[in-house]
Amino acid sequence: MALFKTEEQKQAEQMEKETKLLEKYGLDSITNPKDVAALKNIATTMAGAGLIEVGSLMAGTPADRANLAYQRILIEQNFMIIRKLCEISEK
Repeated sequence: MALFKTEEQKQAEQMEKETKLLEKYGLDSITNPKDVAALKNIATTMAGAGLIEVGSLMAGTPADRANLAYQRILIEQNFMIIRKLCEISEK
């Protein structure tokens, strides 16, 4: 077993994370290449921010935890809106 991952392995893991995130929010049916690229960019950012969020939850104040929860709600809401707009545009 290799101690360090190759660039291809890192890219494959990143693509897997992006795909799982898009599936989680029901956005895996979007086909427009520009939309897919934007969603993957968001997924990459969210995956990177996940580590920060875990650290903040452990060390943050109750206000910090509430703020993160509200931000998570907004993210979920935005993905719902994106999904519905894509459904409307396909009709």
